[in-house]
Amino acid sequence: MTVDDGSTSARVLDILREVTGNDDVRADLDLPLYAEGVLDSLATVSLMAAFEEAFGIRISPAAFDREAWATPRALVADVERRLARRRTA
Repeated sequence: MTVDDGSTSARVLDILREVTGNDDVRADLDLPLYAEGVLDSLATVSLMAAFEEAFGIRISPAAFDREAWATPRALVADVERRLARRRTA
């Protein structure tokens, strides 16, 4: 399953692909990002900065939950939750 519809999820996956250089993150939404070495601490911080720039959401490294970004699917869900919270705040 891939996402390519111009939605938030598509943009999150595009950013993930740009930061990691790994095309599999769009093709396999259940790819274990940390277990497979796709994401490490440096790439995680780069993603945080990219999401802040793209969506205006600030993700604090101190409040970061690695499980919330364990797979591309989980990462998309986390960013969408953060955006929804910001809209209702």
